[in-house]
Amino acid sequence: MEVSLASNQSEWKQVYQDALFEMDQARLGPKLEAALRAVDDRFFEVRSKPPNRRELRELEDAKRTIVFLSKGELEN
Repeated sequence: MEVSLASNQSEWKQVYQDALFEMDQARLGPKLEAALRAVDDRFFEVRSKPPNRRELRELEDAKRTIVFLSKGELEN
């Protein structure tokens, strides 16, 4: 069980980092959407278990960053 939790935690982070470091504007939008889905899915998983405050903070920060980048991407 612990392995799958750690795997899920690292999975959303990988998708998020892929979006953060995408330089191709044509690929950025879809990667931001995938990152937002991964973060939201992980939020759902984390909320149904005893809270890991550090991960919750990381998820909240990631979501704010994705929304910020998405708004900037729409302006281009």
